[in-house]
Amino acid sequence: MTLIQQSPPLLPTPPAPQGNPGPAPGRERRRIGAIAPRLIAPVALAAILLGFGMLSPVFLTAGNLAGVLGQMAILSLVAIGMTIVVRAGGIDLSIGVAVDLAALASAALIADGYRAWVAIAAGLLFGLLVGAVNAALIVGLRIPPFLATLSVWFIGTSVQQLLTGGGAPIYLSKPRVPIEFALLGRGYLLDVDGVIVSAALVALVVGVLLGATRWGRTVTVTGEQPTAARISGLRINRITVSAYLLCSLVAGFAGVILASRTNGFVPGSGQAYLMDAIGAVFIGATLSRFSRVSVPGTLIGVLIFALLSNGMNLVGLSFFWQGLGRGVVLLAILLLGVLLSRSVPAGSGILARLLTRPAHRNATQSTD
Repeated sequence: MTLIQQSPPLLPTPPAPQGNPGPAPGRERRRIGAIAPRLIAPVALAAILLGFGMLSPVFLTAGNLAGVLGQMAILSLVAIGMTIVVRAGGIDLSIGVAVDLAALASAALIADGYRAWVAIAAGLLFGLLVGAVNAALIVGLRIPPFLATLSVWFIGTSVQQLLTGGGAPIYLSKPRVPIEFALLGRGYLLDVDGVIVSAALVALVVGVLLGATRWGRTVTVTGEQPTAARISGLRINRITVSAYLLCSLVAGFAGVILASRTNGFVPGSGQAYLMDAIGAVFIGATLSRFSRVSVPGTLIGVLIFALLSNGMNLVGLSFFWQGLGRGVVLLAILLLGVLLSRSVPAGSGILARLLTRPAHRNATQSTD
């Protein structure tokens, strides 16, 4: 008898893949989650332009927008100074004091008949003095930046009152103001407001220092990864001191321009820029993938505040409601940034650390 061997049944051939498989759903969600927070500030800026453009026919005119740029120049300088110390992992609540003392020194010397360069140098020196005191408290005495700069804010406010006889303003007579000093705050360069040019130059210099130099990289590492910076042997104390000094120098320059632009000095006028500067810095941080503050981002935040204030003025909104409007916009941008960032790993930027994790010990307690 012949045995017939049967072959095993053939398994069905799997279908050929149709094209390249798309990205995994989880990866796609993370990618969208990483991009979405960075669009909040641009969308808010577009909404402000569109909304006030519809409410006021003057809002989008070239003359009004040029005026907004001139009005935001001093705030831009203050916010750029704040960007430096926040990038280094600190905060400076006394930056308005540096603005005020610089304005006071320059205006007082002009009123006494000194040359323009003497008044400007004195203003910058007074601004640097505030930064030096902050650095001594933070690095030398190891006081947390928030408490140290808050103390300097109280002291500086009282010093202004004492030096001005209880807060008396200083008014400069136009015939006695040197032309060099007047041009600093009220001059024009090729039909462009000189203050805009000054703020743009400072923004360019600080942006290059933070983004394209070794010093800027060490500042970033110190602010974002203080433990790694300490282990790697970076001179954290020197970096912190330099950050506070540069911040106060920029603030002092803003104070000199403020005195020139207003043709005098009013006590406490520089401190009005503090909260808007802090808000602009952290609005700008939402533009970064790593929640990292930067000069371009800060300028976007300043522009949002400037356009918002200008638009509310044009539509006749009461001054008492304008602070509420700025606060609501700031809260909405930061809150949306935090909510949309929950789908991605926490960044190493200073904004992510401040908003999502408890504060660590001051990194300046490490090495020199």
